[in-house]
Amino acid sequence: MSVDAREELEPSLLTEVDVLLVDDDEQWARVTARLLEADDEAFAVETAHSLAEGRRRFEELDPDCLICDYQLGDGTGLALLETVRETAGRRPFILVTGRGDERVASEAIGRGVTDYIPKERDDTDATLLANRIRNAVVSTRARRQLDRERRGKAATLDVLASTTNVADLLGEFCRILVDDHGYAGAWIGAVEDDEIVPQAVAGCEGYLDAGTASGVVTVDDDPVVKAALRDEPLAASIARVGKVDRSGPQAATGVGWQQLARDYGFVTAAGVPIRQDGIRIGVLGVYRSAGQSPLGERQWKLLDDYARIVGDAHRTAELKRSLLSDQSVRLDIEIADTTAPIAELTAELGRGIRAAVPSTIEQDDGTTLYLTRLSAVDPETVRAAAAACDSVRVGEIATDGDGVRCDLYSSVKTPEDVLAAHGARIERTTGSDGTVTVSVSLSDHSTVGTVTEALRTAYNEVTVSTLWNQQDREPATASTDRLEPLTDRQRTVLSHAYFDGYFEQPRGVSATELAEKFDLSRTTITQHMRAAQRKLFDQLFDRR
Repeated sequence: MSVDAREELEPSLLTEVDVLLVDDDEQWARVTARLLEADDEAFAVETAHSLAEGRRRFEELDPDCLICDYQLGDGTGLALLETVRETAGRRPFILVTGRGDERVASEAIGRGVTDYIPKERDDTDATLLANRIRNAVVSTRARRQLDRERRGKAATLDVLASTTNVADLLGEFCRILVDDHGYAGAWIGAVEDDEIVPQAVAGCEGYLDAGTASGVVTVDDDPVVKAALRDEPLAASIARVGKVDRSGPQAATGVGWQQLARDYGFVTAAGVPIRQDGIRIGVLGVYRSAGQSPLGERQWKLLDDYARIVGDAHRTAELKRSLLSDQSVRLDIEIADTTAPIAELTAELGRGIRAAVPSTIEQDDGTTLYLTRLSAVDPETVRAAAAACDSVRVGEIATDGDGVRCDLYSSVKTPEDVLAAHGARIERTTGSDGTVTVSVSLSDHSTVGTVTEALRTAYNEVTVSTLWNQQDREPATASTDRLEPLTDRQRTVLSHAYFDGYFEQPRGVSATELAEKFDLSRTTITQHMRAAQRKLFDQLFDRR
């Protein structure tokens, strides 16, 4: 934002000052009210002529400043001062006293009067009074503004310390700007391919909904949108469009946003780009209504600070999530697309038949081997279903309890292939009724979006059904704890050996056959199993 433009938007702390003047001398009150309004167009003066009327009008008007004569027909101005201090704290209160009445002035100061002046009978009386009103109101409003800023900064620190969820952080920042800093509305949007996607909003939900389609803000001439696209602070006021335009290329001159803003009671809009590591990632936008002052230097600094804090919050949240994730993030990803092998097979098998895949092997020729258990089905049904599938074929198959145990081979690109290519560790795959669920672990949160986007590019109807940090899960079972020391290869080999019946009598599979599945030598496969068994036995017998 250029200096000239900011000066055009500099607020007057005296915008719309409501004054209550209480004096039992009706003529003096009437003349003084007229003179005050003539002295400053911001003043709107109401009068009352007794203590009782003054109290009633104070409750009705809730004025920005009170002026009260000391002597009233039914009491004193100090009695009204007591009422004001009980209900309105530091509200400016100017006491009018008789000339030479220093005792009354001293008592008034002791009771917390803002200022006092002796009553005169000429125009200089009103001029002096107008200056005192301006000083008192400016001081009070500035103090109130500083208090809001302190509360807002304290609340911001609390938010940053209390959550690592970026969506929650952004929502709280918007709420703080509205509740603690007095904006009529605030929102934060992400910049994606020169489109603005709202992420959080407070106070201007209706405005933003009306200007958004398919998740993207469509009001291109909104100053907030322009600030994001131009990557520089920008502001405009409907009442001062001509003045803002003179500030140069940063001024917003469109008419679309103005009509929409009028519909929702906004007259001023401002946007500040949000950057992370010097790169624009979003925009912070705020709106003011007709009853609020425009933006001044203090407000611009506040918005600049908040935009910087939001950018830092993104980085901080990512770091905290990584630190709190106990080195991994766990996902259950559902894919309701029958081009995925296990989904296609279970769709052919029909309802009620569940496939469980404890592990998969990607072979050197690019084929994926699924070690699979199928419940409530016989081998012939499995063979027939696989024959009808384009993505799988059956290898070895045997009856296993209430179902079958078999090797399934797929030469098409599988969900497991996609996930492994993006650094995910496959924990298990299950399927039923044409839907496959792959449970995976990732190194940190930052890869979740990349992984899910890659799957959605390859398959339809991809849903992340569960997402949790390691520490959010139920306490691990003893068997899960004991598997932790195993490498991925040791776990996979041992799992296949177990489910293929290597440890049964007679053996369901030999070491040579296992080695062929993994494209490894018999010696290597045996070493993997012995190393895995030794680690498990060390834990089982508490060997140290």
